[in-house]
Amino acid sequence: MKSNRLGTAALFLMTSLSAQAHDFWLEPTHYHTNKPSSIALQFKVGHKEDTSHWNLAWNKIVALRTYSSDGVTDMGASVVPRTALLPGMAKTTELAPGSHVIGFESYHATSVLDAKKFNQYAKDEGLAEILAYRESRGQNDIAGEELYSRKAKTIVQVGDTITDNVLKPIGHTLEIVPLNHPYKLDDNTLSVQVLFKGKPLSNALIDALSLADHNAQSQALTTDKDGKATFKLDTKGPMMLNTVWGVPLTNSSAADFETYFSSLTFEYLP
Repeated sequence: MKSNRLGTAALFLMTSLSAQAHDFWLEPTHYHTNKPSSIALQFKVGHKEDTSHWNLAWNKIVALRTYSSDGVTDMGASVVPRTALLPGMAKTTELAPGSHVIGFESYHATSVLDAKKFNQYAKDEGLAEILAYRESRGQNDIAGEELYSRKAKTIVQVGDTITDNVLKPIGHTLEIVPLNHPYKLDDNTLSVQVLFKGKPLSNALIDALSLADHNAQSQALTTDKDGKATFKLDTKGPMMLNTVWGVPLTNSSAADFETYFSSLTFEYLP
């Protein structure tokens, strides 16, 4: 698969073992519907064919909302937590014609890895600030502890009316924002911008992979100075883009670093 990008992005195959442990995304039952309807949503973790349902629980949810051209709707009341018998899900209200973003944020959780595994994880995920921090303080031989949270968006389309609200940030700490509408691409080129605390994030590793064809080649790019990257899509069906970013936590007894995982899902229909 060829790639074209803004700035200095590099293309390579995704072979990170850490990606298998950390991919998280929203999976609607339908990315497209012909008429106004409500859409059910599942919460997934894993990588390629090795996926499972995320352990959805009330105490993990910061926010779950639908962002439409006419406003924002809270989805919290629709959440059905995961149990031994149920996978865990939520459901939108009836969506009007247009493009809609469903956004999710989780509370923090803690992860601890031994030194070797943490260093490899940080390298695989392109966590430049964390790597530099550990190197400068001689911490490469000690375990790494992080507070991490998940941010995820999915784009669903009702009818044929394309609306540009999907091109606007929704305010996640780490967010992938499309610069052209995934459901109105002139060709197979999709440009995105990664924002961290509302500002463009350069040198962030962002990858794209098919959720439909597990044998399709994944892409990984590094954002340019404006936080932008451009992907060439060539696999029909649901797609996921994801990125990770972390920063040192100073004067904190909770963890050494704070890390954010962000994903964007949509359906590519050439």
